[in-house]
Amino acid sequence: MKAPYQLLRAARAALGIEHVVLAKEAGVSKRTLVRIETLRNVSEESRGAVQAALEARGVQFLEPGEGSGPGIRVPDDLAPPAIRRHEPGRPKPKFGRKRSED
Repeated sequence: MKAPYQLLRAARAALGIEHVVLAKEAGVSKRTLVRIETLRNVSEESRGAVQAALEARGVQFLEPGEGSGPGIRVPDDLAPPAIRRHEPGRPKPKFGRKRSED
C-alpha cells in the first residue's frame, strides 16, 4: 500500500520521533521529509523510502476497509507514553520565576 502523506506524518508523530531522526533512517534530507508531510512535490522514491523506514520501525499501514479509511497501527512498545496534563490528584505545575521575599 502506498501510504498517503497524512499517514506518514501521523506515524512519525505516533512514534514520537523528530524529523531529523526519520530523515536519516530513510536516507532523505529533513527538508524532503517536511515536503512529504506537507504534500509538496517529491519523488516517489523519497516517499517510499520514508514509508519503508517507518515500516522498519514496526508501523503497519492499513488499507481502507468497509466503512473506514486507511490507517496506521503502531506497536505498544514503540509508542511514547501518553502525557496527561491534568490528572486528578496531581499537583498543577508552577510557571514563572520565584519571587523573592522582601
